[in-house]
Amino acid sequence: MQPVVSIVGRPNVGKSTLFNRIIGYRKAITEDTPGVTRDRNYGEYDYNGQTFVLVDTGGFEPSREDGFFPLVKKQIHTSIGESSLIIFVLDGKDGILPQDIDIAKILRRYGKPVLYVINKVDSKKREMATPEFYHLGVKKYHTISALHGIGIGDLLEDIYKTLTTGNQKAEDRGQTLQDKKDKETSKEIRIAIVGRPNTGKSSITNRLLGSERMIVSEIPGTTRDAIDSKIVCKDKEIVLIDTAGLRKKSKILRKVEEYSVSSAIKSIERADVVNLIIDGEEGAGHQDAGIAHLIIARGKGMCIVINKWDLVKGRLGEDEYKRMVQERIPHGDFCPLIFSSAKTGKNIEKIVEIDIKIYGQLTRRISTPALNTAFEEFLRRHSPPRTQGKQVKILYIHQATTPPPTFILFSNYPELIPEHYKRYIENCIRKKFGFHGASIRLVLKKK
Repeated sequence: MQPVVSIVGRPNVGKSTLFNRIIGYRKAITEDTPGVTRDRNYGEYDYNGQTFVLVDTGGFEPSREDGFFPLVKKQIHTSIGESSLIIFVLDGKDGILPQDIDIAKILRRYGKPVLYVINKVDSKKREMATPEFYHLGVKKYHTISALHGIGIGDLLEDIYKTLTTGNQKAEDRGQTLQDKKDKETSKEIRIAIVGRPNTGKSSITNRLLGSERMIVSEIPGTTRDAIDSKIVCKDKEIVLIDTAGLRKKSKILRKVEEYSVSSAIKSIERADVVNLIIDGEEGAGHQDAGIAHLIIARGKGMCIVINKWDLVKGRLGEDEYKRMVQERIPHGDFCPLIFSSAKTGKNIEKIVEIDIKIYGQLTRRISTPALNTAFEEFLRRHSPPRTQGKQVKILYIHQATTPPPTFILFSNYPELIPEHYKRYIENCIRKKFGFHGASIRLVLKKK
């Protein structure tokens, strides 16, 4: 599990601007209006070979109980609880406000490492005014300008050092080893159901758990406050991950979802196969493509489920809709696509049946002779291009491990094989051997 770093602070201090600056592209909505970020936004970034999950939280107003603030506050507390490190953002233009003092007190109760960051310090005059922030009882703070990129390098270095030294590193490593041990000792197929808010995840879960053809029992989950549910389907033991979060029907009318993004990441990491639920009326969007990328990058099996099809049927055909999804999620074109309706029950049981097949592909092995015979044909059709004046050759291939299916390719110049040729190899492997719904990894080695 990658370390989770949460950005907290009162509204309009520049949390989303800092998030965008670190992630490297404009993902979070940034405006001068306080409270724009209600849902938590997340992304990943790499630093010194370590991957971090960064969470952008809503504006923290500890004392307000009106409107969305109690819901946002609950999300922030959940995010802090799941984090390895907190970035507490303060406003160098406004100085210390009472809300900042309240937030600092709350953060101390958690006993987690906190980096105090004073944003909007883009002039010497403002930098001269920053010592007042020592009144919060901090020994060190970072002065930055997220908008102009000032001080970001030092902040990233401090995040890295804090999370990769001493007790924190041991704690993270221990959790990773425990997760690995849980996975190795488990014989069930572990299935997750993820997606944007209000796509019908809860309804699909309830349908699956209420199916007469399936035997259901609740079992303790491996994550805090999680309840997993065990299903027996086609003589296979299936574990639906964290159905407590999915079954809890929210009374929130707008899209401030109780089930946290960081919990969804944990669910994906614990799963073998992940079902990405898409609202049939809304269609696939940028966020769906991002979740799909996360699932594939983790080496999981994936099934795309178009829910609420009863509301779409008649207006759009399945083939046309499938083309639209593939255009918007092109990296998921190897995944099965199911049209379902939690309301009518259409194809709900088929989801688990397809997941079982995907798991079979995810754990499938191809013999080395069969691989190399097929590979000779791939090379005859399209050999690697000359790069930097050198003739690149791929000498042989073998499958190293599952899941996911991981193939080692030995080459004279592995570093010169372009991305488009790697995609060609993956497409050839899929066309020849299947692996429908399973992520594939190619590892290039020097020979």
